[in-house]
Amino acid sequence: MRALTTTGLWHDISRFFSKRSMTCLFAAAFLLSLNSAGAESFRVRQTHVADMRKEVSAHTAPLGFNDALAITLPDETQFLKGIELEFKLPSDMLVYKHCIGFSFYTNISPAPDENTFDFTGKRIYINTLPARLSMVLQIPFSANHSIEETPYATLMPYSIVEGSSTVFLRLQPITKLLPENVEDLVFEVSVKPLFSDEGVFDLSLVYPDKEHKGIAVFIDEKPVTNYEKPIKLAAGMHYLAVTSEHYRTEVRTFAIDQAKTTKLEVQLRDTSPSLVITAPENASVFIDGVPTSWGEKPITIQPGEHTVKFVIGDYEVSKAVTAINGKTYNISVAFDVQVTETP
Repeated sequence: MRALTTTGLWHDISRFFSKRSMTCLFAAAFLLSLNSAGAESFRVRQTHVADMRKEVSAHTAPLGFNDALAITLPDETQFLKGIELEFKLPSDMLVYKHCIGFSFYTNISPAPDENTFDFTGKRIYINTLPARLSMVLQIPFSANHSIEETPYATLMPYSIVEGSSTVFLRLQPITKLLPENVEDLVFEVSVKPLFSDEGVFDLSLVYPDKEHKGIAVFIDEKPVTNYEKPIKLAAGMHYLAVTSEHYRTEVRTFAIDQAKTTKLEVQLRDTSPSLVITAPENASVFIDGVPTSWGEKPITIQPGEHTVKFVIGDYEVSKAVTAINGKTYNISVAFDVQVTETP
């Protein structure tokens, strides 16, 4: 076996890489060795802006080889765990690997817009575009994020966005050894929000009177004390129970959608018994001899014995009810005429 010497190693490398690739590789190594300790000034050919403050949705920008992309982050990021940048690289660049670099900057001045080309900022990350047709970067919005690195995406450091309201991406040529049509090539960058698998539950309780008596709220059988404020929950189905010695127990099933707010209003009812009347429209209803208006809403009564009478024309029917606190009684009546025929 041939001994591995420095001369032999570089001979093998030179056979593996083309002269073009080696030139870009050395330039890339030099560029990556630079450490931007302070601010630097630079000029770009074109500045593209993806404004996520107006709408947290996907944006796509056609960058040139010496362009910049400023991603303005939304003020409210409670549903966002980060953003994803997907690069679609031109096929012309496949043989020019390591010849185009990409950098992220912070403390950018002035504020980026599409009519500004000269900037000052601190470079916090630099690398080169790979010899592939695509590349995916994921930028987390917190140090304790839940984004997991996969073979299909590169997880970037949190420092890219830490303390900043803008993610500033810059493309730049590393060498002059580029295709003749480089100025016409498009490096498409798509920006996509990465939503957490959570939503917000906003509970509204309506009390039967001005006095708010004690209640207990449970979500998925776990007690919730701060129920007067919106609650962040995992996306999916959930179970709500409101219990009290003074009101009837209310149970609900509700769904939480990803990155959305679910509002639910619960009408609390006192523990007095109630009646729900179902009868023909022209029926008159009497409770304990007193004419009573009835409809779809329950009628509150006192605990104890009651008599409910229905009258339609010359027909009437009565029913005795023993009412107990916390119970609802459904009483229905129907008058029908049956005709039978005999031989």
